[in-house]
Amino acid sequence: MRANAIKCGMTEREFRHSTLRDINLRLKVYYEEKEYRAKEIGYQSWLTGLYVLNAIGCSSAKGKSYPDNPLSVKHKTIQDISKETGKSKEELAQEEQYFTMRVRQANANIEKARDRK
Repeated sequence: MRANAIKCGMTEREFRHSTLRDINLRLKVYYEEKEYRAKEIGYQSWLTGLYVLNAIGCSSAKGKSYPDNPLSVKHKTIQDISKETGKSKEELAQEEQYFTMRVRQANANIEKARDRK
């Protein structure tokens, strides 16, 4: 336990003068920070892959150039999306509602899993 406590940023003096609850709290925060950092690194890796994918796509397609900011989203109107996909406005609205419900369900499942821990 002592080695882990010192690893999580506690000095030996703090360790000796802390209760077990204080040490466990520091360890919990330490591991949460490490988990967050790992997720952040994974996200940055994903973004790097997205940039590489755009670069490869632009180099293999004639007349295409690498976008100024590949992560920016171009705002389109419902009419533009309807023309591109061939779906009616009503179909697009139903799809939006469906995916909104799926996101809510996923968030509820995540919350349940957290509560179990």
